[in-house]
Amino acid sequence: MHSEPKSLSRTGGVPEESRRGPEPERGDAETRMRSPFLSRRFVIGSLVAFGILVANAFVTYRTIANLIEASRMAEDTLKVVEILKDIQNDVADSQIELRGYIISAEEDRLERARAFLERAAKPIETLRASSGAIPEQTQQIELLGARIGEELARLDTLIEIHRRNGVAATIRSIRAAAGPATIHRVELLTAELLGAADGRLARRTEQSRRSSDLSVITAAVATLFNLGLFGLVILLARREIKERRQAEEVVRFAATHDPLTGLPNRLLLAERANRALASAKSEGRGVGLLFIDLDRFKNINDALGHEAGDRLLQNVAGRVARCVRRSDTIARQGGDEFVVLIEALQDRGDLAQVAEKILIEVAKPMTVYGKEFQITASIGISVSPVDGEDLRALLNNADIAMYRAKQQGKNTAQYYASGMNPGSVERLELEAALRRALERNELSLYYQPKIETRSGRVTGIECLLRWQHPDVGLVLPDQLVPLAEETGLIVPIGQWALRAACLQAQKWTGQGLPMFRMAVNLSARQFMSATLLEDVAGTIRETGMDPRWIEFEVTESVMLPDPQQAVKLLRNLKAMGVRLTIDDFGTGYSSLAYLKRLPIDCVKIDASFIRGIPVDASDVAITETILAMAASLGLKVVAEGVETHDQVRFLERRGCDEMQGYYFSKPLPAEELTAYLEEQGAALEESRRGEASGRLRVVSGGDRRVPK
Repeated sequence: MHSEPKSLSRTGGVPEESRRGPEPERGDAETRMRSPFLSRRFVIGSLVAFGILVANAFVTYRTIANLIEASRMAEDTLKVVEILKDIQNDVADSQIELRGYIISAEEDRLERARAFLERAAKPIETLRASSGAIPEQTQQIELLGARIGEELARLDTLIEIHRRNGVAATIRSIRAAAGPATIHRVELLTAELLGAADGRLARRTEQSRRSSDLSVITAAVATLFNLGLFGLVILLARREIKERRQAEEVVRFAATHDPLTGLPNRLLLAERANRALASAKSEGRGVGLLFIDLDRFKNINDALGHEAGDRLLQNVAGRVARCVRRSDTIARQGGDEFVVLIEALQDRGDLAQVAEKILIEVAKPMTVYGKEFQITASIGISVSPVDGEDLRALLNNADIAMYRAKQQGKNTAQYYASGMNPGSVERLELEAALRRALERNELSLYYQPKIETRSGRVTGIECLLRWQHPDVGLVLPDQLVPLAEETGLIVPIGQWALRAACLQAQKWTGQGLPMFRMAVNLSARQFMSATLLEDVAGTIRETGMDPRWIEFEVTESVMLPDPQQAVKLLRNLKAMGVRLTIDDFGTGYSSLAYLKRLPIDCVKIDASFIRGIPVDASDVAITETILAMAASLGLKVVAEGVETHDQVRFLERRGCDEMQGYYFSKPLPAEELTAYLEEQGAALEESRRGEASGRLRVVSGGDRRVPK
């Protein structure tokens, strides 16, 4: 690895567009809006082309249908002509046989005349069925059928006369009935029908020829149109494919690069790391990984706003890019974390040089929106194959080394060592278990009563979170809450805690106990949650809890990032009817002048000040000051961490409103606190009847005082 400044400047595996700065329009949502599945132009063009193709197909269909219809009608007419010719021939044959009978007087010829005429009568039914071909001559066909029927009846009569009376009588009957004239009329009617059918056949043949010519022209025009449309669709498709490829490149870039800094993201980092590790393993080389985390970035982000924080991250990305080679990869891991992948590593010492260069470059003053400030970074270093043979192991170990660098004062780099690992692994396991704790019903609330100094009765109960880990056992809040804050699980856990507290208060009421104020702590992460007001309102609505009996305890520190927004949020909570208390009062940094603007009901003196009274002069002075200040502002005061009788007497004399601590009761599960509340209620009732001096009764050891 070469570490000359010239080879490391203006590099970093960052594409040119990435080094020019972020391109917000390449975000995933925006990319999807700009590159729909099919462009509007292509869809419209395709629909128009499809419409014209359908129209051409319809015209062609109608032309062919007309041609087929004309051919069919011509064929039907031709059949009619053939039938009429057959009838004409049969009638003529019948006439010939009848004349032959008159000459020869042979009965067979008379019967043959009838047979020919009967054969001529049979096609009449076929003509009736084909009347569609000659609709205007249907009446003539019916007349022809009737005439042939009359002639058949006459021939039957003649045959009968011949058998009874002989030839002479038959011939006289033929002359008397004017038979030849009837046959002649049949012949004329047949000839007339045949002439009309021949004319119709000629016309339909001409029509069919014209339809055929038109269909050829229509098919040629439709073919030309279709070829043109086909070419148009091809052009549109080519343009669509080109734009689609460009859109896919944009989507691919967005999928593999961070939209803010333009650096490769985790996906592209994993791809390059896997390739580099495989190559390094085959060549017997190492791969180095630097895990960079900015120091106190949250403070700058909160003070200057997210836009300034984004600009700072862009500046840092550019500075880191100038410190590595073009063949190396810089990726944004998330938030204010960056990862540098050093390929083809020859010497571990080269990583220290790169890390030192990055620390110096990042620490240089920078100006964001007209404000100049400095920021530093902590770097963890891991090397393959010693610290891991895959990206996951290298990242985990570099992350552990980075935390060790922060512990050593920040603005430094630290190599990973095997001794760093156990604590971090335990923390990761604990974090994973916490994510499942709510689902597995492992979380619970412990309750610690608040005692009214004047009467000695329980007026409120603080709800404290506990986690019964299946393997570790009971996890206390000082370990549980920071972990939940860091992982973001504190928001759903806090919502669960408020609901559980409300339901428990109503359960106690159902058991005959009075309603108590249920105090629930609001952490910084909860306080900044955008859904806090909605979550509180939803819980109140769901449980039916009167908001007057809900108390939220917030620390001064949660209001430091944005005091105005904090005041607005507190006022919205107050408008719901809940009680607000400043917890750990005296340990924060908010001014007393600003405190009077907060819509709070009570302040809670931190246990660190109570612990030293009445011996420690400083604790005494601070406690007395807080009590005096609260009295002047009309605020109630709760002292937490009360453990001795001397502390109780001191607070009683100074006018403290409520006390809380092991002197009265340690935090108890709901069942044990129920017994405590019932016992304390019975003691107070006995005191009211004059059987006791009214002194306080305590549950857990120490200086407990019981009625005399």
